[in-house]
Amino acid sequence: MKVKKVNVGLVGLGMVCESHLKAYSAHPDAEVIAVCDLDAARLKEIANKYGIPKTYTAYEQMLQDPEINTVDITTPTILHSPMALAAAMAGKNILCEKPFCLTLTEGQEVCEAAHTQGVTLMVGESYIFMTSLKQARTLIDAGEIGKPQQIRQQFGSWVERPGVLETGRPVTDDHRGWRMDSKKAGGAGFPWMFDHCVHFFATAEYLMGSRIKEVYALKSDISWMKTAYQVDEGETHVYRPEDSGDIPIITWTYDDLACQGVWMRAETLNGKFDPMYGFSLSIIGDQGMIEVLGEGGRGLQWMGESTHLVLHRKDKETRTFRFDEGGDDIWQSEVSYYSKAHQNQINEFIDALIHGRKPSYTGEDGKRDVQTTMAAICSAKEGRPVRVKDVTDLRFAKIPEANA
Repeated sequence: MKVKKVNVGLVGLGMVCESHLKAYSAHPDAEVIAVCDLDAARLKEIANKYGIPKTYTAYEQMLQDPEINTVDITTPTILHSPMALAAAMAGKNILCEKPFCLTLTEGQEVCEAAHTQGVTLMVGESYIFMTSLKQARTLIDAGEIGKPQQIRQQFGSWVERPGVLETGRPVTDDHRGWRMDSKKAGGAGFPWMFDHCVHFFATAEYLMGSRIKEVYALKSDISWMKTAYQVDEGETHVYRPEDSGDIPIITWTYDDLACQGVWMRAETLNGKFDPMYGFSLSIIGDQGMIEVLGEGGRGLQWMGESTHLVLHRKDKETRTFRFDEGGDDIWQSEVSYYSKAHQNQINEFIDALIHGRKPSYTGEDGKRDVQTTMAAICSAKEGRPVRVKDVTDLRFAKIPEANA
């Protein structure tokens, strides 16, 4: 739905909300005029900090505010689709954090409601808006590596900046701990994977220019970690007794059968060491290769110098790129994710609303990446490759354990 000015009501004042609020504050065509959260103290804190005039503890009341034409949803995953559906029915444009939905059915229901009501729906897939990954895509589009044929994603430890997340709010199920609870974060025993894999698969399709067709995920037992390797209950990511295990490796093929991909996780929280921090990846073409840092990334070097992207080209000189954007709000990282990727994403959302066009990452895109994530979890539990198109809510809800 086209608007002259984007008047936002934001619901959910957890870790990501301030990245969104800063982005809206920096844009001349947008204003956050209301925030909503169950925590009255947090509401007051955020409203005072950002000069937001209205506060709500009831989401339904905020949706009735006629001055609000757009809703930004930054709540736990279990609330994403229900809140997005309510916003669509109230005639509000929607930016909904990822993962978009817990089931494909509810995701489709929101997409259909947004279409029927004539409102714009964008899912907050922030990885594809990182400056480093956007530059990688620009180089690929320019033919610098020829035809992209393989993507290799690497996931190492994220290291938080000291004191940044120490807000006085305890790490409980109502705050950051919900990400490791399948009832609230999804994942059928793999909540961490469900919360994060949508990022990895969205990036894999964005950079390779083809849809993922089939995935094969390997499951690793984590029972030893509950005894020999103690994970502090105050950490961001906590393995719980009901977790089904760790998925350290995922491979996939594309509709373009010349292309394939792999994701590998090696970090402290799954008992492994990797000197590369955060998310990083390589895209291999028939004429060259790109190495690039993503969220929380650091450790990439070329000729003894720290860099953020390396472009290797057949029979040509290697080039390096840096993106010095002031670091990251959350991670000890050489590239900016929370600070810049969310700003780029929200700029895209605002531009789509002002010009009445479709955003570059829609509800259908968000639902598709949830389905691919479901396929990976099905594969890990069933012990076999799974085609994305064959995954349904029923199959995902009743995944048999291969070793049961």
